[in-house]
Amino acid sequence: MTRNLKLPLFLTRLSIAIFLLPWVLLRLTKVEAGSGLFEKYYFIKDMPNSVALLIAIFWAVLLLAFVSGFKKRISYGLVLALHAIGTILTIPYLIPGTENFKILFMAAIPTIAAMGLLYILRDQDTLLTIDRR
Repeated sequence: MTRNLKLPLFLTRLSIAIFLLPWVLLRLTKVEAGSGLFEKYYFIKDMPNSVALLIAIFWAVLLLAFVSGFKKRISYGLVLALHAIGTILTIPYLIPGTENFKILFMAAIPTIAAMGLLYILRDQDTLLTIDRR
């Protein structure tokens, strides 16, 4: 049964990385936009660009670890936790029928589910990973 999971788990990992990549690239290439995201969605005002850049670099390294399957307990867990926290902080944008509702934000919800599933099955996720345990 585990053998049948290898490809779907790899594709799940890859699709999550592709989902997160634009956010990481935006934060790396337009640091001031990253600061603006923190202010608008996470209520952190006046974040210095240097801090926003450090966070972007952290996310880039984390995403590389995640997509390569390196230290899965840590990398998969951090991606799940940070994405879940970020999604919780955007709840006003997730409520249909409200002025703030943004349908694209709804994509975060099944992504959290996929991240959770991947975390739970991390030991079976061995296709093209650095940690093959």
